[in-house]
Amino acid sequence: MDTWCTPDVMGKNAMICLLLTASLLGFAAAQGQGNDPDAVAFSAGLTHNQTIHHAVNVVYDRVYVNVGNGYNSSSGVFTAPTRGYYVFQFHALTHLDKSSWLTLNKNDNYLVSIYGHTAADYASGGNSVVLLLIKNDKVFVQAVDEQYGDATDLYGEVDEVYSTFSGYLIAKVYQEPAVVG
Repeated sequence: MDTWCTPDVMGKNAMICLLLTASLLGFAAAQGQGNDPDAVAFSAGLTHNQTIHHAVNVVYDRVYVNVGNGYNSSSGVFTAPTRGYYVFQFHALTHLDKSSWLTLNKNDNYLVSIYGHTAADYASGGNSVVLLLIKNDKVFVQAVDEQYGDATDLYGEVDEVYSTFSGYLIAKVYQEPAVVG
């Protein structure tokens, strides 16, 4: 990073250099290598096949990163340790000729969903969102009850993780945002 962001490069590509620097610093903080005690980031995956018939949380059992300890691998719920703007992403892969329908929820309120079904093939889906959370808000992925369609079928193996749930803090908010209009 130091050799790439030299003064001559900064003059020509200042915005690219600043974005790269911010990304690398954010990644280092998420890996526990930064000096930011307020860093929050988690990433978890599903290491087994799962067929879900009812509206229950998906519990991602392999935790890759859990800086700030916001993700609970027993419940599948992320609890915001601090107020701020967060990015969340979730992805899924189904078995051959099966379906998946998942929702991302905040405090039991629907936000976004993914759906996948392909006859005679595997299907995948993914989505992401940026949210303003307050401390102790809860975000989780939930299967849609099969009464609205098919059961949700998620593909996963110990050495083949396709269904994931991740999130990270991008900016702390110290006061209420101003209402415009």
